[in-house]
Amino acid sequence: MAAAVGLIAAVTGCEVFEDQTPEFINLRMDGPAGEVVNVIYSKQFVAGVNEAGVTRVEVFGSDTVVHVLPIDTIIDVRLEQRLFLQAFPSTDTLRVDVNIEVDDRGLYDNDGLIYLMEPWKFLYQFNARFSDDIEVVI
Repeated sequence: MAAAVGLIAAVTGCEVFEDQTPEFINLRMDGPAGEVVNVIYSKQFVAGVNEAGVTRVEVFGSDTVVHVLPIDTIIDVRLEQRLFLQAFPSTDTLRVDVNIEVDDRGLYDNDGLIYLMEPWKFLYQFNARFSDDIEVVI
């Protein structure tokens, strides 16, 4: 009996019983201070992976925000439980460091170059898997 109580206490302390449904996504993008980055935000899209392994995103509604680095913003995803982001610099190339968290759980942490003609893309949908090769239709 004591072992069963100990097991229940150990299991309830784990994330097994935590609600993993997303509420907020925190986007942080850092780079040279004062540089301009245009970010398309959308929760109105359909996405799927084709037989070639390419993720296709068709955006129906979006907002484009002109940011001055650094970016630190929180997006409410409680209703839609998904988010598509596309960022492109105002110059030809720009080195950025991007960190994305869903309810304080690390989801994405990477740095590199983003290009005006080949924007950086990020796709999140609760309980769905997509490839890193993303084709976008806006």
